[in-house]
Amino acid sequence: MATSIDARDRDVQHAFQEALAIVRGATTASLHEVESALWRALLALGRAMIALYVTRVVARPRATDYVHDGAKFVLAGSVSSEIGTRFGKLTFERPIGRRVGWRRSTCDRPVDRVLGLCGGFSLSTVLSVTRLCAQLAFANARTTFAQFCEWSPSQRSTLRMVDTVGAEARPFLEAAPVPEDDGEIIVIQVDGGGAPHIDLAELLLRQRPHAKRSGPGRHRRRDRRRSRQRPRRAKGDKSKNAKVAFVGAIYTLRRDPDGTCEGPIHKRLYATFESHAALFKWLHHQAVKRGYGTKRTLFLADGAEAIWDQQAIWFPKAEPCIDWVHIVEKVWAAGRCLHREGSDQLAAWVAERVRDLRRPSGADKVITTLSTAYASIAKTGPGNKAKREKLLDVLTHFSKHRHRMRYHALRCDDLDIATGVIEGAIRNLVRMRLDGPGMRWSRGRSECVLHLRCILLNGQWDQFAAHLARRGSLQLAATPTPTRSHAAKRAA
Repeated sequence: MATSIDARDRDVQHAFQEALAIVRGATTASLHEVESALWRALLALGRAMIALYVTRVVARPRATDYVHDGAKFVLAGSVSSEIGTRFGKLTFERPIGRRVGWRRSTCDRPVDRVLGLCGGFSLSTVLSVTRLCAQLAFANARTTFAQFCEWSPSQRSTLRMVDTVGAEARPFLEAAPVPEDDGEIIVIQVDGGGAPHIDLAELLLRQRPHAKRSGPGRHRRRDRRRSRQRPRRAKGDKSKNAKVAFVGAIYTLRRDPDGTCEGPIHKRLYATFESHAALFKWLHHQAVKRGYGTKRTLFLADGAEAIWDQQAIWFPKAEPCIDWVHIVEKVWAAGRCLHREGSDQLAAWVAERVRDLRRPSGADKVITTLSTAYASIAKTGPGNKAKREKLLDVLTHFSKHRHRMRYHALRCDDLDIATGVIEGAIRNLVRMRLDGPGMRWSRGRSECVLHLRCILLNGQWDQFAAHLARRGSLQLAATPTPTRSHAAKRAA
């Protein structure tokens, strides 16, 4: 073994001298050429140093018989295999253990546990690939990784990494400690955004055996289109079979001596495809840890009834506020029932109603104005029925949410009255990754990627990586999680 260590040490010295020679000999080469050659040399140096480290770990003295997970093993022979690191792939030989007393001996690799290997990859490699997959499409993530490391795991291994690391994301989010130096006012915002999920028909289509290719490509595409005529969608059918991701944001505000509020502070995003109730249960647990019940709490959302029903259950002590932009859009809808689209009268009427909403008891004044306008529209006449129905819908909506339209009091306290935080969160959390061209997600993997993106956008990735490193090696599944349609997942 000493000879092997000496050989690895010489490999390191040789790789270092080669990298140094590139710089010393680059008298006429361009910076691009030097950078490219030096990057390859540094990767080779990294592989040589990792190989030296691994060889020294293998050479450590260890007992020939040992106990692992309550079972007795004995070292019997060695095995040579390839592992993937951020510097590239390398091959090394290490001893294996056989279970004592078993006819079909179970293989154990004690050195792999010491190194923290995850299914033939270093933990750093698994986390790097998974982080890229949380930001980019899987194929683009592998290409990006290969651009820097000059190799990439297979598609199958990439999915195994995402499934394994993604399964650890939600427990980490739930157990994350309370941020230090938090503000004294808690703000909670909730909304939802759709992501395309695969249905059973498309799943079966993608899983079918591929026919033998014959003829030029343009003819194959023509024949394929003719053999798979797509049925015309009926009215109301959705092309991408979107399922709603329920997203919540919790952050705090800190009041300065001059009375203004500083924030948002320690914004945290939480999301799931399960249900509104599942999200609110999660949000309540996190809000209690950050002081809900003792701190002033503001709850913001749009007009979705399901959200407000859950708010009454989980956050009854919070001050409710319906989104300002949502209400202004309703004011414009009401104004179009009274004035011509694009006219100065419409703009002036809406501006006056918006000013009313900003004043004390503004909601009551606007409701009174709408009631008067509704009564002034005749029941008969061209277009009057539609105008009355639309105006009545806005009037009913405002009356129902009257107690959630305390905009004057909230702005006097310098508190938020709009849901821009959660709207931006949905765009970054859901749409930028899960709603790309041609994407069709299975329920399980979309949930994993959603939680991984929560960790990324919360700025908690380094803590997440340290958490996994403390736990030891991850056990990658032998195969990726089978793709299941959304309907099959719900039926189960």
